[in-house]
Amino acid sequence: MLKKIIKDSLPTIISMTLSGMYSVVDGIFIGKATGDIGLAAINIAWPITAVITALGIGIGAGGSVLISNYKGRSEADESIKAGNNTFTLLILMGIGITAILLMCYPKLLKVLGARDMVYLEALRYSEIIAKGSLLQVLGTGLMPILRNMDMAISAMVSMTCGLFVNIGVNYYLMFEKAMGIKGAAYGTVIAQGVVVCISMILLCRRFKIRLYLKKKLFIDTIRIGITPFGMSIAPSITLVFTNWQCLAYGGAEAVACYAVISYITFPVQYMLSGIGDGTQPLISFYHGAGKEKEVLQIKKIAYVFAGTMGTIAALLSILLTPWIGVGFGLSNVAISYFKSGMRISAMAFFLIGYVKFHISYLNAIFETKKAILLTYAESLLVIPVLMYLLPVFAGISGVWAALPVSAVCMLLFTRDI
Repeated sequence: MLKKIIKDSLPTIISMTLSGMYSVVDGIFIGKATGDIGLAAINIAWPITAVITALGIGIGAGGSVLISNYKGRSEADESIKAGNNTFTLLILMGIGITAILLMCYPKLLKVLGARDMVYLEALRYSEIIAKGSLLQVLGTGLMPILRNMDMAISAMVSMTCGLFVNIGVNYYLMFEKAMGIKGAAYGTVIAQGVVVCISMILLCRRFKIRLYLKKKLFIDTIRIGITPFGMSIAPSITLVFTNWQCLAYGGAEAVACYAVISYITFPVQYMLSGIGDGTQPLISFYHGAGKEKEVLQIKKIAYVFAGTMGTIAALLSILLTPWIGVGFGLSNVAISYFKSGMRISAMAFFLIGYVKFHISYLNAIFETKKAILLTYAESLLVIPVLMYLLPVFAGISGVWAALPVSAVCMLLFTRDI
């Protein structure tokens, strides 16, 4: 069982980490090209990108649970129908979110806290991201389908190609063509387009992709997808509250500092989420087949992975803190915030993996109500309360402490659910 979990999960963990690396690549290039203003702008605008990708992840993951569950029941035709239903939903949601964002992204940026030069830079970035929403929804949503079609390595290869394209386009447009923050936005959209093309070619070799929509599959996909959507969007909800408090307690330099912290925490959270995403096909398959002993065995092994990887990520982040801020081009003032902020935030990595896997596990076995409760309790209750209270007593250090303290709270909650 251990070999099977590693075979299925490792490519997914790598894919999820690479997905989180998109923001890191953008951050490094933007920091070098535009400094604190650019970093603050992309950090404030990031929730718009996060909503787009979360839609893709939510729909893709929701449909993928159904795909594997039907495979476990030996219902191959229903599994293919679930795949086509998911593909159709991704297209519809991609078109819908494109239309919505093009109408309201300037107002959203002001709500998110963008002002003056930061607002103008965020506006340039968000316009391109909004126009490319369909590609981003498809790019992230097709990954879970590939994994549940026993193509986890193909998904990893697709995501790797997209990352390298992102790096190449970013460098060319931002430095050779001096397009600034717009170059980063184009890099993200073009990279996702490459991921979509590769994924479609791979999927077409397995089954005939066609537009298909069935009411029951639609409802089940959305119901199951609410949890992965929430898990994906949760860091960005945290980001919004953190940006507000950074502005209040430290100004633009603190926002720029948190931008870099988020470039580290996001990939780590994606990586740790990859444990749940990687084991989900196996858990859903065995649960559908009625093999609960195997399900529990996977659960135990996944907890070991979560603890080990979280510990390694925390220690590396703490040890490398002195070099990270400089590498992203932070100013001296922002670096002074970063030294303590990164070390405090990294303490959350010890615990986040356990929480994220438990939520994915509940969703994979159709305990969707419990999974939804845990997901949205963190992002809509625990984080906002901590983000408001802790800075009152500890200033900017309280802002950084909100993430590890929320991880402790959620770990305690998961023990009872």
